[in-house]
Amino acid sequence: MNNIYLKKLPLHGFATIKSSLQQFLQHPYQLQHTSIFYGLSGEAMFTIDGHKYHISEGEIIICPAASTILLLDITSDFSIRLLGISKQIWLAARRNFSPEEMQKLERFPHIGNESESEREFVANIFRQIDIIEQEINKHPEDIEYCRNNVILSVNALLLYMQHIHNGNEQTNKPMNTENKDRIFHDFRTLLAKKFREDRSVQFYADSLKISTRHLNTICQRISGQNAKEIIDHYTVIELQVSLMYSHKSFQELVHEFHFPDQSYLNRYFKRHTGYSLSEFRTNGIMVD
Repeated sequence: MNNIYLKKLPLHGFATIKSSLQQFLQHPYQLQHTSIFYGLSGEAMFTIDGHKYHISEGEIIICPAASTILLLDITSDFSIRLLGISKQIWLAARRNFSPEEMQKLERFPHIGNESESEREFVANIFRQIDIIEQEINKHPEDIEYCRNNVILSVNALLLYMQHIHNGNEQTNKPMNTENKDRIFHDFRTLLAKKFREDRSVQFYADSLKISTRHLNTICQRISGQNAKEIIDHYTVIELQVSLMYSHKSFQELVHEFHFPDQSYLNRYFKRHTGYSLSEFRTNGIMVD
């Protein structure tokens, strides 16, 4: 990965480059930040968390932080636009999307009808981000203003992808998945629907008609985390979104996420983040 890109990301909260992704060819890489790929030319075959996909010119795909990407094959003219964004910018940009909606948008290639206006719309979003990056370099004191504009740009891209998805649901089907990959995909899909109601590994294993041991083995092999770690990470992310971008009381969150009481929710959140609910909401702390 480009060193300048990697340095800018934590400093600015976002960074963008054009790349052929040669460094990913036959070498698995775990992404540290949410990354948005936009195909500029050529074609590539790759996997994200074990699922095999094809990406070509005009296609967009979101890879969440901690996803493992492996490039299997590329054409000689393959090139993509890569936008990396911090957790704070990502959660702010997707705060109006439900977990179920995000499950449909993440990890799947999306392509519109390839009209000139659609291509120009997407190009303008990345062009705007380029301008914002130049503005930060010239006026570092305006960093919060610039980050807020990146949030708006990413939100516009998500709305566009949602529009594509609603118009053509066939674009979000993984290709040639093996049995363990399908199970992992089904687990994540079910998790997006049921994480508020049930966070036990047993529930998901029973729903998928496999043993908890088998589910943990699949999750560990594909993502590097066991099923419980994935469930808790997913839950904490959604709690962070609610704490930062809604006015829901702690007691409302207790009911929404089906925790026994506020004390239990507070202990759960602090165990996974190191901060209490009130500390997180008051200080706007973002925990990776």
